[in-house]
Amino acid sequence: MFKRLLCLAIALVMVMGIAVVAASAAQVELTDDAADTAAEVGAADEGADVGAEADADTGASGNTFSFDATTSGWNNYEYIAFHIWGDDETFADWGSRKQRGTDTDGDNIWTYDLDANGVSLNSSKQYYVIFYSSTGVQTYNLICGTACYGDTGYCTGNSIENPVDSEKTAAEAKWRNQDASVYGPELAITSIGNVVGSACPASKSRYSMFVTFLKDTLTNARSFSGKDDQALIDDTASALGLYKGDVTAAIAEAGVDVDWDESKSSLTDGTNPDANTTPGGGTSSSSSTTSSSGSSGGSSGGSSGGSSSSSGSASSSTTGQETTVLYIMLGVMVVAAGVIFFLRRRERA
Repeated sequence: MFKRLLCLAIALVMVMGIAVVAASAAQVELTDDAADTAAEVGAADEGADVGAEADADTGASGNTFSFDATTSGWNNYEYIAFHIWGDDETFADWGSRKQRGTDTDGDNIWTYDLDANGVSLNSSKQYYVIFYSSTGVQTYNLICGTACYGDTGYCTGNSIENPVDSEKTAAEAKWRNQDASVYGPELAITSIGNVVGSACPASKSRYSMFVTFLKDTLTNARSFSGKDDQALIDDTASALGLYKGDVTAAIAEAGVDVDWDESKSSLTDGTNPDANTTPGGGTSSSSSTTSSSGSSGGSSGGSSGGSSSSSGSASSSTTGQETTVLYIMLGVMVVAAGVIFFLRRRERA
């Protein structure tokens, strides 16, 4: 009787072992298949990138932006790229091949085909573009839109203070055929209170920008501008085209304590009727925001958007799987050992 039960226990261990190994092999095959699928998807994406690059190399065929690099003074670069984004979208990662322009005739005027690179702009929205080279030098944020299709950007020869870090600058760029107050360098207040740029973002008004400055930047500007409150507020407000009444209202809305006296101000009396007007139409409160983008070199902020990378979810690691198999095998062996021990005790009894 004991021998029969012992044989049954051994047979059970063998059957369970075979089943576990079979399950393990099936899981490995599924993982390998998943990895192969991910690799195929990545290859397909790479092929799409190559196809887009090939289309660009043949010359622009759709809606384009251009940049006249002869005006930049940049040297020793391989290509000029176009970083384009909106308040809620970024079309390609900074430095990716999909941002590179082409110069097929060698005149150093680089052209970017938006259609060929999957960049679709909404005619009712405002966007931004930074021109940059393979060496990392770049221009300041330039407002753009579908009205700028076919136009060429150029460097004016001026440098613009980085709104976030006053110790950094970027080259000022404009469009050859656009009104710089509409499609021009982005209007912004720097960290020390200077006003740069000429085109107000569509989601903001000059008044709302000033309120935000009082709330978020005034303390820093006091420390590093070398100006007292009276001069600092007057200079910043004047550059934005605000009047005494606008400043008084902004200080009250921001809820900040300032050493500014309206009677001593050099600003125009009254209020500017256009202070709260946004380029997009209507009025704007100080809660409006815009999302600037670019690299750390000279843009006014960090990009919140980004293109997703094509990576598979399969993993070549099987550590968790092997551990599970080991536990099952040990469990079966413990059960078999228990059965043998129990039967031996019964036989001796």
